[in-house]
Amino acid sequence: MSGVAVMGLASAEAMASVVDRHDDYRVLRRIRPMARFAGALGRGAGTLAGCALDVETTGLDHRRHSVIELAMQRFRADQTGRIVDVGPSFRWLEDPGVPIPAEITALTGVSDAAVAGKRICDAEAVCLILDADFVIAHNAGFDRPFVEARLPEAAGRPWICSMRDVDWRARGFEGRALSHLLSQMGWFYQAHRADADVTALLHLIDHRPFGSSRTMLAEAVGTAVRPGWMVEAVRAPFAAKDRLKSRGYRWDAVKGHWWREVPHGDFDDEFEWCVVAVYGGRAKPRIRRIDWTERYALD
Repeated sequence: MSGVAVMGLASAEAMASVVDRHDDYRVLRRIRPMARFAGALGRGAGTLAGCALDVETTGLDHRRHSVIELAMQRFRADQTGRIVDVGPSFRWLEDPGVPIPAEITALTGVSDAAVAGKRICDAEAVCLILDADFVIAHNAGFDRPFVEARLPEAAGRPWICSMRDVDWRARGFEGRALSHLLSQMGWFYQAHRADADVTALLHLIDHRPFGSSRTMLAEAVGTAVRPGWMVEAVRAPFAAKDRLKSRGYRWDAVKGHWWREVPHGDFDDEFEWCVVAVYGGRAKPRIRRIDWTERYALD
């Protein structure tokens, strides 16, 4: 038994608090599962039900690779975004039917032996998503295509990305990786396991910046519910690729064009820029309105 265990948790916390006050040191505290139950209060008017999730996969392409681990947890949040009620944690392993690459096992700890004969419970997973007001993941552009390819019955729900739907830099944070953001909040955890990532995500979105009455979840919801415009630079000249990239456009290798989503209020300026700077006035981009039921989806 360690010396800290002998002294007790209270003594360890007292020591950590002393060290944390020293200018030359920072203390990180281990993230624990969030245990909150508000009873009827948590299900009252003005609350939102969310489904936090994370996947581990055999690779990066949802068209060629498979989900090997899925973790999900329902929660409810009040009008300030504070999580007031947390449901049970669900976690499934799934046999992809092919050997898991060695680098994936090294990263996630999920081995061929661990997933042998295992399968996600579709009915439970789909119900958790359909019964929520929204789904949230830290990199929804990665998680959503995998989830909806594996669980097509759950497609079309509102999605939030805690990485992209919060202006972390404006909040004083550096970077957007889940573990890095949490370390700046004073937390650490075992990354790259789906259930641990979900627990970490709940703590991340429940964070309330100093001097604010609203959490990061409230900011993410406020961003996600606002519709935007998808601007697709179809058949853009090759010579414009550097301008598009520096403007924040992303390359879709499957569709073969550059794209960017812009807020509703920025549409006119973006459309004009694309017509002039990309097409030289000889063509125009393809545009379509998009909301949080489509954002980060397969197509």
